[in-house]
Amino acid sequence: MIWVLALGLTRLAGAGEGGIREGYQLWSKERIRYFYTRVMLNPDNAQLRVLLANAYYTDGQVARAGDELRQAVALQPTLAAARSNLAVVLQAQGQLPEARAEFQEALRLDSAMVEARVGLGTLLCRLGLPGEGLPHLERALEMEPSQRGVRYDLGVAYYRSGDFKQAILHLEKVLQADSLNTRALNALGRAYYRQGLNHLQAKQAAQALACFARSLVCRHADEELYYAKGLAHVEQEEEAEAEAAFKEVVRREAGYLPALQELGALCERTQRPEEARYFYQQAEKWAPRWPLLQAVRNAHGEVGALAR
Repeated sequence: MIWVLALGLTRLAGAGEGGIREGYQLWSKERIRYFYTRVMLNPDNAQLRVLLANAYYTDGQVARAGDELRQAVALQPTLAAARSNLAVVLQAQGQLPEARAEFQEALRLDSAMVEARVGLGTLLCRLGLPGEGLPHLERALEMEPSQRGVRYDLGVAYYRSGDFKQAILHLEKVLQADSLNTRALNALGRAYYRQGLNHLQAKQAAQALACFARSLVCRHADEELYYAKGLAHVEQEEEAEAEAAFKEVVRREAGYLPALQELGALCERTQRPEEARYFYQQAEKWAPRWPLLQAVRNAHGEVGALAR
């Protein structure tokens, strides 16, 4: 059996203790040497070239992996694993249309290849085509229902398509099977947060607060969540809880202009003019810098976190 690259495979550099890293790197180089020697002895063996390419890819040598996979495809065009792995490399290099074509060809050659189906489904969702991508991921889950990685990918794909309810459903199932899966926990926290925003926009403050509470349980807590939580409490006329939430926002980010303005308004409504004046003054102080702060926040948004 040829090892098929899992989508999103990354190097282990920076993880664990130095000795573990060095041991892993040594083993990685040994695998390259081993398969390289075998390829040199049998240069027309496409399957050996796929194994060498996988060793290169695992070692972070993406370009070399691509070269070996292209040679494997040239030697044996019907080798589905070579096509699927080449698609992973092409995607890593940003060649998304070419990656899509290779995933599709791999599935034409072997419709039962789960890795290629997951890769194609995930790529289509990334390209903004969830209507085409999600059925591939659903089919992959039907084929291998015990694979938590497939269900995680499906949950993330639903998140990216804006269906947070389905994202929550799949990510919770991942955590039921593996409660220590931090990737799934983080993604679930974000999904609850976004579902809460939907409820807030629909004037469903109680449901929004329930989602924000679940997000906090998943340890997804930032100034944006607390600000939304404060707005939901305002909608519920729960002024003390709203004030606490907005103050938590300011504690986390002193220049969060909307929270400062909300605090000023809350203090006005509760007959505390001096406190209101203080928060309005703080808001005025930060106002000129607010566009820059927003730009920095957006640049470090949750899309990158999910990709990681």
